[in-house]
Amino acid sequence: MIDDADSLTVRDLLEIGVLGDATLLAGERGIGTEVADVRLAADITAVEACSAGDLVILTGHQPYLVEVALRRAYSADVRAVVLVRPSTGAYQAPSTATISFANRLGVPLLQAGADDPLLVADALRTAVRRPEVAAARLLNAVTARLGRSRPDPRSVITILSGELHVTCAVISADGTAIEGVSPPGLPPDLLAGSVAATVELAEGFAVAVPVETDRTGHVHLWLVSHASGSNKRWAETVLQISQVASWALGSWVAAERLETERRARSRGSLLSELLACGDDVPPQLVQQAVLAGWRLDGWHTGVYAVPSSPTPSLLDTANTERLRVELSRRGLHGQLVEGAEGWSFWLTNDSEPPQSQHRELTTKIAQVLGGCPLVAGIGRPHPGVSGVGRTLAEAREAASMTGSAKVVHVDELGVRRLLSMAAETPALVDQAARLLEPLTGVEDGQLLRTLAIYLDEESVTSSAAVRLKVHRNTVTQRINRAEQLLGVSLLNPDERLAVHLACRAVRASDE
Repeated sequence: MIDDADSLTVRDLLEIGVLGDATLLAGERGIGTEVADVRLAADITAVEACSAGDLVILTGHQPYLVEVALRRAYSADVRAVVLVRPSTGAYQAPSTATISFANRLGVPLLQAGADDPLLVADALRTAVRRPEVAAARLLNAVTARLGRSRPDPRSVITILSGELHVTCAVISADGTAIEGVSPPGLPPDLLAGSVAATVELAEGFAVAVPVETDRTGHVHLWLVSHASGSNKRWAETVLQISQVASWALGSWVAAERLETERRARSRGSLLSELLACGDDVPPQLVQQAVLAGWRLDGWHTGVYAVPSSPTPSLLDTANTERLRVELSRRGLHGQLVEGAEGWSFWLTNDSEPPQSQHRELTTKIAQVLGGCPLVAGIGRPHPGVSGVGRTLAEAREAASMTGSAKVVHVDELGVRRLLSMAAETPALVDQAARLLEPLTGVEDGQLLRTLAIYLDEESVTSSAAVRLKVHRNTVTQRINRAEQLLGVSLLNPDERLAVHLACRAVRASDE
């Protein structure tokens, strides 16, 4: 029995009797080819109009027309040539030379008995197009069931599995199965594209159809179906029906995204939860991130921007949107999430970006921040879902140690990072407090603050004056008084390093 989903070959058409008492005159080695359509041809023009996959029924039996049809079949991949022998009247059977010619070409030459070639054509076309009819029925059945249910991932998988007898899964771009089970042996690069694709597996084939694509063309969510067998017509049917299901699923994604935005849990909370998971991110959280429009696969480079001084009023929706616009103007299209203390932003590349990228990114971020009272840190590129947390952690560390710089990459921290690590040692914090005690409360803390900024600015009086918004002479006077109260000389490298470490340690403990 031939499955309704299979394409019929010339051999099938002979075996199922659709041609009646038809006989194969020549071209036996070509009877395994699949027939896509049936054509009637009465003259040379009609024969030459036939194309690949056609089965040609000749209504004229002139020897030259048969040879032309055979040549056309050989050159244009026409599947077979059928001669119709009427029950009464004249009929010129093909010559020995014609049969020999068909054998050499490997083109099946058949002879069927019928008074009307149209009846033969109709019977053949009905049989050949049976798979299309079956596919249409399946499509109608799937569409009807999708219309009667809420097309969420679980119901879509249930419908496709029941109607097509395939194994389905909804998979994010990083390979996480949101619903269902991912087919074994699925090539990783299949989910790296942006269009529907069919791939052969060790057991059968898999069809991957994009469900949700962002404005850059990257696909966040895929509907993947796995079926046994290797029939191309069946693979096309599964692909077409999966595309219809993916549109329904896309509507669900849009509705869920709108609902997600309405939920009490903010994007900041979602990001915090994602970062807290470390390397072990559950599928449910991946689904929430995908519905939020976040890309989790690829290589992520994080940026963390914070006010240069405590300014709670900066953290609002309007400033977030302004920051988003400025980033987009400079070609930086990524995810921007407002948090309690600052903004987290990350870019995603398909492959690991070159080391030189961070200089260009640093320049662009500095342009974005412009005259805003914000500073930012940039992390290294890290791959995968856990990479988002790693790069943002580095970006936060860099943002906390920008000093006089507007933007700092984590790799540029150098000695500043070492000083910060040393300043967090408990013993050093205690010693630092004792060393700086003579400055505590003097001039409302301005003396200690001036000393710390002066050392951060590498003892450059003019730079410290700019940050403090005072005259450079004021800075000089305060530094001289601080040296007197502490009993140290900042011209001495060892004493300057000790005082700098003490300032860092006290500041870290206060924070």
